[in-house]
Amino acid sequence: MGDYKNGKYDTLPEPGENLTCSLDAVLQAYGEKLMENKAGSIVAIDPSTGEILALVSNPEYDPNLLVGNIRAKNYGKLVMDSINIPLFNRALMAAYPPGSTFKPIEALIAQQEGVLTTETAYSCPGAFHLGSISIGCDAAHGTLRLEDAIAKSCNTYFCNVFMSMMNNRQYSTTEAAFEVWRKYVMSFGLGTRLDIDLPSALRGNVPSVDYYNRFFGKGHWKGATVVSLGIGQGEMLLTPLQLANEAAIIANRGYYYTPHVIKSIGDKNITLKKYTTRHYIPIDSKYFDVVVDGMSQVVAEGTAAASKIPGVVMCGKTGTAQNPNGRNNSLFIAFAPMDHPKIAICVVIERGGWGAEWAAPLASLMIEKYVTDTIKRPDVEKRMLDGNTLQYLAQEKLAPKHTKHKK
Repeated sequence: MGDYKNGKYDTLPEPGENLTCSLDAVLQAYGEKLMENKAGSIVAIDPSTGEILALVSNPEYDPNLLVGNIRAKNYGKLVMDSINIPLFNRALMAAYPPGSTFKPIEALIAQQEGVLTTETAYSCPGAFHLGSISIGCDAAHGTLRLEDAIAKSCNTYFCNVFMSMMNNRQYSTTEAAFEVWRKYVMSFGLGTRLDIDLPSALRGNVPSVDYYNRFFGKGHWKGATVVSLGIGQGEMLLTPLQLANEAAIIANRGYYYTPHVIKSIGDKNITLKKYTTRHYIPIDSKYFDVVVDGMSQVVAEGTAAASKIPGVVMCGKTGTAQNPNGRNNSLFIAFAPMDHPKIAICVVIERGGWGAEWAAPLASLMIEKYVTDTIKRPDVEKRMLDGNTLQYLAQEKLAPKHTKHKK
């Protein structure tokens, strides 16, 4: 309102330190353009540094709406938008069943524990059957070994892998085996908050022994009870940031840097030690080879074959996560190039259906843009730019709710 005591205590302003951001402005803008008319997120990381290259959450909002005397009115409108939820940062806060994007982690854990090798074979008749439990596959794959099981995303194979972990004879009980499995999973930064230099990043959920003991009763559940965890379903929930970091870990063959958006501080380019420290996963690097090869086959001739990038060997994994309220969520994690990776990415398209339908082609365009600085697949780009998946979200939110009455 004016000088205090006629300026008696006035001081000259001192500028703060400059912050250098890690976001690639061109890639960020391209990602925002691709995500128009879609609900979901993109997280892209440089695996060699942990620097975040793109962080996109959509639907978004115009920041000008929250400036000046219109702020309170517009904030209320944004909060009340229960369909688009524009104030919700999906990249850091949304938690989804990871679906088949979790299978590479399952393969790594089982190899380290000695219950899986590259030659381990399981037969897939089109579904995994155990007692009254039945989990379907998208095809009858026949007899598969590990690399092909990753490429074809065989549910039957990875349900058997999970069961081999839970039935591992070196552990006396299912609870003991599960606890070991869970510790491996959490070493990937899952089920915990990655210490990103942005607020609001959530931990997702990796269920515990205590949770299942409370739900089923101690001693009243076995591996078969929770077998869907082996294919990224059940109670497991992960954030896009965590899934992008999973891709970075595999790209690095066993370690990661904590993801961050501040590249350096001040003119002296100060960097914080916690963002330059490698975090190693307790899995031997040799076990990553078959997983990387399998993920390259996912793109070469597997579930994401339609998303190949000319001249770039991309390794990826599709995911189709069940949505009990409507159309499935489409997920894809990837890194490229296969050797000396420059980018690791996760794309989630809510209500996008199969992982290969929306998430994989969109992620491949982001990678192509970053690695080659050009797009040589205008037909794919046009379909992604013109696509609208918000319609499915709106239909689901506005659909009449039916109450089920007990007889």
